[in-house]
Amino acid sequence: MSIASEVDLGFTPETLSPAELVAALDRQVAAIMEEIERSELWACLADPATPDLLVRATLREIYLEIALYQPTAIEGAVRAIAQFPRQMPVAWWDEMLRHQVEEFDHGEMALRDYHAFGGDAEAARRRPPSPSAFAVGAIWTMIAERRDPFLYLGAVYLFDALTPIVTARAAAALSGRRLGATGLEFITHHATADVAHAEQIARLIEDVAGHYPAQKASIAYGFAYFRHVYPLPCWLAALRRARLEMVAAQAS
Repeated sequence: MSIASEVDLGFTPETLSPAELVAALDRQVAAIMEEIERSELWACLADPATPDLLVRATLREIYLEIALYQPTAIEGAVRAIAQFPRQMPVAWWDEMLRHQVEEFDHGEMALRDYHAFGGDAEAARRRPPSPSAFAVGAIWTMIAERRDPFLYLGAVYLFDALTPIVTARAAAALSGRRLGATGLEFITHHATADVAHAEQIARLIEDVAGHYPAQKASIAYGFAYFRHVYPLPCWLAALRRARLEMVAAQAS
């Protein structure tokens, strides 16, 4: 298992203390943020020369991605949480569920911003998921189907550790643009709210990994599985749709 972990993860979780495991995941989060800031998507949002109309369209399509995968992600997360050993302290289980309660309607928050930037929220609720959103949902469904709930902690840490960083930097990059009075609720909320969530999940990982040291690899693999499909595949798909819309509008 150690060899596979090193190849797949870039580190060997079994050799780490719980605090070192969280630190290793934090280094992965920092690497992902660097990858995002080198991406075509970030160049589009941060470049002052990018038309505001394209930025609005790109954000709108990112919100659509969130709305399309979020219900399935919540369902998979709750199913996974229900699979934790019954000997685990109930307070940890309660924390995990309360966290998902606080995330429950964030797909609707994304739809409000989607609508604010010109999207049809009711049509979005009826449409099939995009391939990228389907892949995100599939990861969370598979986490539940594998019946290895420790995967959940690693996967959700990617969500909650990355989101406050990327939304805060996105808000800074978007400042000064004429995007309208509405449409930034999701970004504004998560730039602050998920700081506490990231700290909460980090504590849970340390507690759970200390209590179940044999499960440190599962926690790390949960992060790696989710990283394979999130976030850039979803965001680059959103950018492609926004650009195609701009080309179609110019041609009409």
